[in-house]
Amino acid sequence: MKLVRPFTVTEAALTASNVVETAPAAYNAGTTYATGATVSVATGTAIAVYRSLQNANTGNAPASSPSWWKLTGNTYALYNAGTTYADGDIVISATTHRTYESLQNSNLNRDPTLAANSAWWTDIGPTNRWSMFDGSVTSQTSNPESIEVTIQTTGRIDSLALLNVDAAEVTVTMTDSVEGQVFNETFSLVSPSGIIDWYAYFFEPIERLADLYIGDMPPYAGAEIEVLLDGAGSTARCGGLVLGLSKQIGETVYGSGVGIIDYSRKTVDTFGNFAVVERAFSKRANFTVNVPIGLTDQVQVLLSRYRAEPIVYVGSDRFGATLVYGFYKDFNVEIENPSYSVCNLQIEGLT
Repeated sequence: MKLVRPFTVTEAALTASNVVETAPAAYNAGTTYATGATVSVATGTAIAVYRSLQNANTGNAPASSPSWWKLTGNTYALYNAGTTYADGDIVISATTHRTYESLQNSNLNRDPTLAANSAWWTDIGPTNRWSMFDGSVTSQTSNPESIEVTIQTTGRIDSLALLNVDAAEVTVTMTDSVEGQVFNETFSLVSPSGIIDWYAYFFEPIERLADLYIGDMPPYAGAEIEVLLDGAGSTARCGGLVLGLSKQIGETVYGSGVGIIDYSRKTVDTFGNFAVVERAFSKRANFTVNVPIGLTDQVQVLLSRYRAEPIVYVGSDRFGATLVYGFYKDFNVEIENPSYSVCNLQIEGLT
């Protein structure tokens, strides 16, 4: 059993991301664009961002010129105090990195980040760029083809957890300011689970891992971490990215269990017809861990410290289902004998 004590990704720590948040200048048909230039095309408050694929790019409308432009992402307009918003308009705040929807027409000069304006705006969640760092596993950052982020850490980091991901593979690079690149590995997200014979190998549908734990990074302090999620020609998605320093607290024993709590709504009428509204779910786990006797006090202190802060629990490297990001509901440590104590943990994962 490992605990991964998380590093908080702040605005200063996220030094680069290919997921657009603030849109570039609007497309102008009279401007000649070079390769790599980016433009935005607005439809109301929704904005599509395109990158030029060629030099001498003039008069080619981005939405209808795929040989000249490539869609690189979508975002919304920044809130502007001088704009009058209609009911349903969506804006973002570069200060809070959150998205807000107007609740009324004639919405003018009412800052959506202020609680006093809650009758005019509703907070509908983090911006696309920050969804993977918001503490919720359900809300996903999405981007055409790839998600690439660079994080400047402080303190020691040796672990990375990717949660609720949809991609073909992930490449992780760690760079130290003195020694240069100290870690560079690519991990396939094709899941081997369920492939128990040749028939399954050839005929079962290919499944992808939804969660991935990487725990063998060298524990450098203040390293720069680059994570690239390759969507293999489709949309890459990531519900959570957690960096941190791991702590082995013991061995998870057989008899531990994992499952989920489903928050979907299922109702049935008097004729037996079901109506299902699919909603989020969260993982649940009950772990029994044999803790070396010398770690008994430290485990008590560590778990008490993280009673109100979500961390990553890795029940076993063998079973991906035992990777849970959340809180413990309850724990107790029994001093079983002179060699080890027994820790019982009930974990509630985040939705």
